[in-house]
Parts: sequence; structure tokens; C-alpha cells
Amino acid sequence: MGIKVIFVDDSQVVLNSFKAVLSEIEKSGLAEFSFFVESEEVYDKLEKEELEYDLLFVDINMPKVSGYDLAKLAKSKEKYRFKPILAITTEQTKESKVKGKASGIDGWFVMSTEMDSLQDNIIKTIKKLSHA
Repeated sequence: MGIKVIFVDDSQVVLNSFKAVLSEIEKSGLAEFSFFVESEEVYDKLEKEELEYDLLFVDINMPKVSGYDLAKLAKSKEKYRFKPILAITTEQTKESKVKGKASGIDGWFVMSTEMDSLQDNIIKTIKKLSHA
């Protein structure tokens, strides 16, 4: 079985796009994916240490619980402290990246009209981690 990867985004459209692109990787056994549209649900599961993952992708701007909040909570838990968290966001400002780093976000993928490039980079990251 491959690595466990979680995506959290308040846009079902974005999550569906990732599901479609990543289905081949999942079929190959390289990775197993979970997708959450409700960041509060992920926050609760992190708080209770109920999530199992090797890599966590978070949107930054979500209602109620932001990607910063999720990262901060995850990194405060011994179970998740060393697990990578990557932001998938439209945020590109230096301030948002500094805040992200302070919250525990380890890397930054910027969403743009070039979704193919973004998805290719995500796939490369997952493949690299699965062979580590």
C-alpha cells in the first residue's frame, strides 16, 4: 500500500479536479487519497489524533478553519509534528508565506489557470515521497 495523502479544500470543484487527476496514482497503489471539503471536520480529527496521513495538502482560505489553523494544530501534536503539510492556494504574497511557515506549512503550491502544471508538480511530490 502506498502513502496516505489528504486534501482539504472548501471547493468541491477543486477537490473533484484533484480526484480525477490522481485516480491513476491511486489505482497504481502509490498513494491512497482522502478528500475533505469541511475543514472543521479535519480540525476535530487532528485534535483527537484520529487522522492517519503521510502528506497533508490544505487550502489556506477556508471559512471557519483556515489552512493556517490546520497546520498549526497538526504541528502541535507529536503524532503529526514531522509530517509534511503543503498549501494549495491562490495566496502568493510574502506575508501569507511567512504566516504559513510560522503555522507549520512546509511548502507552497500556487493555484492558477495552469492547473495541469500544478497537478504535475503535486504528482511528482507524491511519487517522490512514496519512494522515500
